[in-house]
Amino acid sequence: MQNNFRRKFMRELFIPETKNPPAKVRDAGLIALVMEGGGVYNSKSGELILLPIGRSTLNSIAEDLGEALLETNGIQQIDCSDSDESVSSLAERYVRDHGEKALSWMLVSGRKLKLWGWAKDEEDAKMRASSAADTIRSIMERYIPDFDYLLEVSPGTVNRMVGVCRTGKGSLHEMEGLMCPGCETYFHRDSAYVYETEPVNSGCGMEDVRDVHTPGAHTIPLLCEQLGIDPSQTLKAMLYTVISPGGKKSLLFAMIRGDKNISINKLAAYIDSKFRGAVFRKAESEEIVSSFGEVAGFCGPIGVPEGVHMVADRSLVGGKNFVVGGNRPDYHRTGCCWGRDFEPDTADLLLFEESMPCPECGTPMVPVQLRKICTIECYGSEMRGESVLSCRDKDGERRWPYRWKAEVSLEALILSFYEKKEKRLRNEIFKDD
Repeated sequence: MQNNFRRKFMRELFIPETKNPPAKVRDAGLIALVMEGGGVYNSKSGELILLPIGRSTLNSIAEDLGEALLETNGIQQIDCSDSDESVSSLAERYVRDHGEKALSWMLVSGRKLKLWGWAKDEEDAKMRASSAADTIRSIMERYIPDFDYLLEVSPGTVNRMVGVCRTGKGSLHEMEGLMCPGCETYFHRDSAYVYETEPVNSGCGMEDVRDVHTPGAHTIPLLCEQLGIDPSQTLKAMLYTVISPGGKKSLLFAMIRGDKNISINKLAAYIDSKFRGAVFRKAESEEIVSSFGEVAGFCGPIGVPEGVHMVADRSLVGGKNFVVGGNRPDYHRTGCCWGRDFEPDTADLLLFEESMPCPECGTPMVPVQLRKICTIECYGSEMRGESVLSCRDKDGERRWPYRWKAEVSLEALILSFYEKKEKRLRNEIFKDD
C-alpha cells in the first residue's frame, strides 16, 4: 500500500500520466513508457529522458541482473571508466594472487551493463559466455516473455549471441529479422546454421562425371530449365579476390547449393580466420580470366587452377551427383560427388532469407522486426590484436588467451519491459491453464 502511494505521488509530482501518445513516435514501448509517466522523448535529438519512475524501474532491473550474475557466475561489479584498458588493468593487477575472482568484471555505464571475462582456452571461453548468457536469460524472461538469443556468425569471434525480442517497425534499437510462424523461433540473415542437413542425393549411388553441353546457361535458373532439374541439385560458385595486409592477391572460390545464397558476413568471418588481416571483394573479370580463362558463369570445383583457395558451405558436405560448372564456356558437369571429386574447406556460409524453410520445423519464415537487447561474444585475444592476459608465479607462467564480453542495453530493456507489459499480465493470469 505504501509503495503504491509513493509511486502515485511521484507520478503526480514529476509528471502526470497522459492519455496522449508522444508525437512522431512508433515505438510501442516508448509510447507506453511516456504515457505512464516513466519518461519523455526528444524527437529532435532522439534522446530518451527517464523520469524518476522510469529510472527507478531501470535501476531495479539492472540490480536484478547484477545480483544474479554475481551469485551465479561470480562476476564482480566495479565502478570505473568503461574502457577495455581500465578493466584489463584490474585483471593484470590481481589475477596472480586472486585467480578466478580477477577473471570477470562488470559495470553499469551510460545505460549499459558491460561484462568482461578471460579464459584459458576456447572451450572455457564458450562455457563462461554461455553460463553468463543463461543467467541473463533467466532475468530477461521475467520482464520480456518472448526474449531469445540468435546465434550469429561474425568476423573476429569464436561465438556470438544476440539477445532479442519482437517489436514493431520504427522502434528504437530495432533490427531486421526473420521468424518462423510455426515454432516462433527467431533468426536473422547471418544466424549460425547449427542443424543437421540431409546430404543431397544421399540415397543414390555415385554417378560418373560427364560433360554436358549447356549453351547460354550461365545462371542457375537457366541451367535448371535446360536440364529439367531442381536448383538443390546444382552448385553455385562465387569468386572473390582476397588481398593480404602485404598487398598479395589470391583468388577465393566460394560455393554453396544452387537453391541457397552466400552470406557476405559469414564469408568475411571465414576469410578473417584463414587470412588474418586480409580484405576481400568480388573478383574482377580480368582476375578470373587469368586463372580460369573465359569461363564466367561456368566455373566448377573439378580441375580448379593451382593457387585458388576453395571453401564450401556445409550444405554440400556428403552430397552426390551435383551439376557443376565445367570450367569451359557453355559446359557443365553432372555426377560430381563430395569426397571423390572435390572436398575443400567447409564453413557456415548460408544466408537466411524470407520464405526459407525454418530449420526447426520446416515452416516458411517471414520477416519480423526485432529489438536488440544484448550481445555476448567470445574470441581469442590475438584474433583482435589484443595482449594476452598472463602472470608468473612459483609454478611458472599462466596464460588466459581467450576472452568473452557481454553488453546489455538497459534502454532497450526498459522499452521492451513497457512494450511487453500486457503480455506479462496475460501470461501470469493464464500460467496455470
